[in-house]
Amino acid sequence: MDKKILIVEDDVVFCKLLTRFLRKNGFEVMDAQSGKDALELVNLNKFELAVLDYRLPDMTGIEILKEVKRKNPKSKIILITRYGDQDVASKAIDSGADAFISKPINPDELLQVILGFE
Repeated sequence: MDKKILIVEDDVVFCKLLTRFLRKNGFEVMDAQSGKDALELVNLNKFELAVLDYRLPDMTGIEILKEVKRKNPKSKIILITRYGDQDVASKAIDSGADAFISKPINPDELLQVILGFE
């Protein structure tokens, strides 16, 4: 697999856990812990998939989603959040997210969602 994935999660330990897990499963993965860092990566790379935390210290995952889609409209987006309310889910889908997952996330379940896009 040569799918390039962006993970944006402000929980550093969880972010690195997902990054390592997806790399072990054959993906090229880049990660960021803030919206600012994520946007820098988006401007320098083309991601086929982005896994975005909704609540970040400096912006929302939806703001990053819009930039990823602007740069590569075919990118798939998975939005994740601890705050699994319907408002966030519908806002994410309306903004172009392809999937929405509530925390806590099981990495194997995330992998199944990712593989489902192929």
